[in-house]
Amino acid sequence: MGGLAFSSGESPLYTPRMPPAVYEYVIKDCQAKLRDLFVAIASPIQGPAKKDYGDVDVFVVWDKKSIFPSPLVDNLVSSLAPSTHDPLEAAVHLLGAERYVKEQAHTIISAIPWPEDLPQGAENEEVKPHQDTKTPRYIQVDLHLCESLERLQWMLFKQAHGDLWNILGSTIRPYGLTMDGMGLYVRIPEIESLNKKQAKVLLTAEPAQILNFLGLKHGGKEWEEPFASVDELFEYAATCRLFWVRPEKDENNAAAEGGDVDKNKFKSNDRRRMNYRPIFKKWVDEFLPACREAGRFTTQTATRDSVREEAFRFFPGTQRAYEARLLEWRKERQRQTLWKGVIKASIPEPIEGETVMLGNGHWRGVLATALKKIIMEDDYSLDVRPATPLRDANGMYYEERVKHFVVDNWRDIGRAAWEAHQQRCADRMVKKETKH
Repeated sequence: MGGLAFSSGESPLYTPRMPPAVYEYVIKDCQAKLRDLFVAIASPIQGPAKKDYGDVDVFVVWDKKSIFPSPLVDNLVSSLAPSTHDPLEAAVHLLGAERYVKEQAHTIISAIPWPEDLPQGAENEEVKPHQDTKTPRYIQVDLHLCESLERLQWMLFKQAHGDLWNILGSTIRPYGLTMDGMGLYVRIPEIESLNKKQAKVLLTAEPAQILNFLGLKHGGKEWEEPFASVDELFEYAATCRLFWVRPEKDENNAAAEGGDVDKNKFKSNDRRRMNYRPIFKKWVDEFLPACREAGRFTTQTATRDSVREEAFRFFPGTQRAYEARLLEWRKERQRQTLWKGVIKASIPEPIEGETVMLGNGHWRGVLATALKKIIMEDDYSLDVRPATPLRDANGMYYEERVKHFVVDNWRDIGRAAWEAHQQRCADRMVKKETKH
């Protein structure tokens, strides 16, 4: 399986996997050509001991046409992309792309011809019946334009070493930590089951800080070149301070966070990784069981709560952001339930002697609306105010006080609201008759 963007559909292109020699040549050639258009060009560190490659990823930043405009660069871009003057479209034309598609505003997928003077495929490549040695070969090159140098650094970090962050992601997830395309986040437990996006609070997008927090070394060659083997990558991932392997049939730690992975709890993304990411599959199926059998890494050193507190200390300002997000969420959730669950629910049912008011559905509706305006909108136009505050300093309602306010004041508020309602109706009638 090579690059798949152009391998199906109408007029598919043959994009087989590349042996290392072809990959190295193509990536260096692409980067050299792209220096005519961009200030900085780089590709992520590849996974260990790869025998072949499916595509080439190149990240670029600061197009020269915008950063360092000159007649030479302007003429080059205009000649390559005369209709759009788009630096990414100019880039794929510069690479000699046979075909390309712009998936997103800052990403373009292209197919460039396979170099004629280089090996024509990976070792043990399967040749399909409709293909022969004369079938034109192409290489999928994915170009990513980053909006800043920091963004370029982050993308190289996030995609480094192939499956490393898939492995580390499965390690840190039980502790309430998440890595995505923007940074490292801590998740809010009260929110994440209802809204995954709002549950994430950014801790940092600085790679060195993340490695330090997770206890991963970065002072040697770990982030300069690929690991020599898959086993070496696994051993590095296992140095993460949150990594541990749950001992076999450990009932005492049944509720503990982390402790390798439970296939029965895999989400769709995890199942996809198991099917399409052989290194991640080997981590789950071989490395973790081997550690358990050897008694390695079987001591848990942290909990979700302790990791969250450590994150607050390690990343200044994040506790305040976390608490503000949680408070706003709680306030919004309370507002969603306060109206029906507290205010309306506290209005008494019709009783003997009160049927004229409480038994009148229209009257009850006017009362309920008036109560909502007083309690939730601070509308005191009826000259009725709560004797004591109904909210605390953070804006959360004291629900018992709200209930007592409704029970103690519904008659006075109802009468005043009904009189005001009747007056508005009369005013509208007068205005309507005046018009006629």
